[in-house]
Amino acid sequence: MAKKEMIERIKDAMNNPERIRNVATSSHVHHGKTSLTDNLMGGAGMLSEKVVGDVKTGMFTWFDQQERERQLTIYGANVSMVHEYEGKDYLINLVDTPGHVDFGGDVTRAMRAVDGTIVLVCGVEGIMPQTETVFRQALRERVKPILFINKIDRLIKELKLTPESMQERFTKIIQDVNLLIQKYVEDEYKNKWLVNVADGSVAFGSATKKWAISIPYM
Repeated sequence: MAKKEMIERIKDAMNNPERIRNVATSSHVHHGKTSLTDNLMGGAGMLSEKVVGDVKTGMFTWFDQQERERQLTIYGANVSMVHEYEGKDYLINLVDTPGHVDFGGDVTRAMRAVDGTIVLVCGVEGIMPQTETVFRQALRERVKPILFINKIDRLIKELKLTPESMQERFTKIIQDVNLLIQKYVEDEYKNKWLVNVADGSVAFGSATKKWAISIPYM
């Protein structure tokens, strides 16, 4: 997409507040936030498919050299992009937050600036300590979560799970996430904010392999 065209689409969406969304990615360390951010930028025409998710040439929100050396997010970084939905352009202001426990302050600051968060959970590791922490940080600020179960390719290639075993693992992760939501969210949202495969609040994919799917999208 031409840079001029992208700028015009961003300006147009900026003039319509109802078409602006402020979103964060959050998760335990190394569960795929920055790779997913790269993919979303690639889908918006802002990054070449060749560099999306590449630790050397991609990872757009790693703006500090230490992040590239350590291959993890240290500082929360934001990027704005335009995605089309039902024939309309929406301006997405996305904040890629750190996953390491030492940098939790950036996660809290991000949650105070966004409307919703994509919480990534590794399909192999499942719920980890920092996963629970980011849910607590988000729900304390009344930020609605959706779930992205990442690294599905590893379940197939490394663990060699059957479809039935994969389904059982997904069900367990979703149940664990909903228990965390009910544990930390205010009473009025305990049922409203539960994640569900049928309504699209749960998606599955592999950020490194550049694919994702949800039931409504299918």
